[in-house]
Amino acid sequence: MKKILLLLVIGLFLSGCATESLSTLSTLQRRSIEAKELEGNFDDAFKATLQVLQDKGYVIKSTDYKAGVIQGETGEKDKGWWTYYRYEVTATIEQFGEDQVKERITFLKKSGTEGLVATTSKIIEDPKFLQEIYGAIQKEMFVRKNLNK
Repeated sequence: MKKILLLLVIGLFLSGCATESLSTLSTLQRRSIEAKELEGNFDDAFKATLQVLQDKGYVIKSTDYKAGVIQGETGEKDKGWWTYYRYEVTATIEQFGEDQVKERITFLKKSGTEGLVATTSKIIEDPKFLQEIYGAIQKEMFVRKNLNK
């Protein structure tokens, strides 16, 4: 029994990080859920997105203002014995007209086994969740625009 467990653990280490992206939607369908046009300017959209992601518990890991990219993640959550999960987010923002911004946000749920390198990634394809995020971003943009007056 110990030999089988040892072989299993060694096999997982040798296999590297087995990342599997499980998506039930086509790229075009996923893009229509993840992308949104918002009223406002790039600066307000960028700052509002940062604010909303932080409000939702994401730690911002990197930003590139010039490229319009924000990346963040949640801390690891205990899922059970030896397993964990965390969420990662990537947002891209671009000015799209005088008073319109195009934004796309992708959320991933990553799960794995503590001490082992095997990881599974699943794209979150929940339109209601993304609509809630975009609603909060648009609201924050509205507040920022009206505070600047």
